Amino acid sequence: MNARERLEKLPQNWRFKRLSSLANSYAGGTPDRSKPEYFDGDIPWVKSGEVNRRKITYTEEGISEIGLSESAAKIAESGSVLVAMYGATAGKVARLKIDAAINQAVLSIRTIGDELDNDFLFWVIESSAEKLLSMCQGAAQPNLSKGLIDGLEIATPPLPEQQKIAAILTAVDDKLDMIARQIEVTQALKQGLMQTLFSRGVGTQDATGRWMPHTEFKDSELGEIPEGWLITTLGAICNGALQTGPFGSQLHAAEYQNEGVPVLMPKDLLKCRANLSTAARIAPARAEELAKHKLVAGDLLFSRRGDVARFALIDERSSGALCGTGCLKAKPSEGYSSAYIAHLLQLDVVRAWLEQNAVGQTMPNMNTGILASLPLVTPANKQEQEAIADILDSVDTKTGLLFSKQLHFQTLKRGLMQKLLTGEWRVKLDSPSGTA
Repeated sequence: MNARERLEKLPQNWRFKRLSSLANSYAGGTPDRSKPEYFDGDIPWVKSGEVNRRKITYTEEGISEIGLSESAAKIAESGSVLVAMYGATAGKVARLKIDAAINQAVLSIRTIGDELDNDFLFWVIESSAEKLLSMCQGAAQPNLSKGLIDGLEIATPPLPEQQKIAAILTAVDDKLDMIARQIEVTQALKQGLMQTLFSRGVGTQDATGRWMPHTEFKDSELGEIPEGWLITTLGAICNGALQTGPFGSQLHAAEYQNEGVPVLMPKDLLKCRANLSTAARIAPARAEELAKHKLVAGDLLFSRRGDVARFALIDERSSGALCGTGCLKAKPSEGYSSAYIAHLLQLDVVRAWLEQNAVGQTMPNMNTGILASLPLVTPANKQEQEAIADILDSVDTKTGLLFSKQLHFQTLKRGLMQKLLTGEWRVKLDSPSGTA
């Protein structure tokens, strides 16, 4: 699109302007690390990795007044927009909420005059980050520059409209922050419940069906557990029913197609469930020839290489798929709850055991013999196993709803940024804050 076409697409009272005419920008520096007196001071000091937080209210390190004065570090004022210029976080953008010094990998941008709102600028830079990174040349890891960012042309509406657009997008961002905190709290709740439930259980049921807490305990490889619980292995729980998926010589890449029966591989094991949307597929007739690799609800599917602690519990939705190359299938016997085992497998101590006992020098590998020896603990009573699984399932359900909500607002934000920052959608300046 040429300059004339771009201008014609803008609303009548919007203008394209170069960022350098609307804002000042500068990077900072790092005091000499060999001089301890330059550090541990009261001046917050922002490094590029911290820009990933998007809202900076504190820093990991502080520098001293002498560290500031005898280095290239510079103070950025609260309200400035910070951009990470190189490293793993290149292109990330944050709003600075405190006065702080910055290092050489961070560019501070602050508006001058009254033509550009600082909060609006944050959203413009964030929406332009991908474009800026694509313009970088040469190195495997993209490096932005002050000149590249200063040369950015941005579409600027009148100031009141900028402020309203920024308020709408910030309201959505605040909602996403709240959801992220709820997810964090719910995940922490599950971790606490897991530690309690897999060490104390829920108890035994009396004649009225009430759960009475366990009173006697014993030690196990996974920690203290109720006296009546079993110390066992995955192989014993599965009665030896562990099986590898078909090898490459049995199922060739040329057989995969867009439709048909899903074949699950390690990449398709996501958040302890099978992700059918990413699975390769084969013709139904070919799947019948590999029927011994068919999965049913209650099976456990493990990654055989790489992240060997990665697994999925097969549910009704993924039942009928095949155990693919690079996976191991385990089938708990009738006296055990697969849901209980799936939650147990998420314990850090269990994951650590799998990682430590994998074989191979270049890439960790798992086999049926090692997997069968995985130590596990379980209530002897299946009802208690199911009660524990139900409690943890309810927390997972809540987490899943929160992730769905998060995805909805992330999609909403992307759409609003695209429409509002280009003028395709206009805001009503007399409408309540946070509405378009």
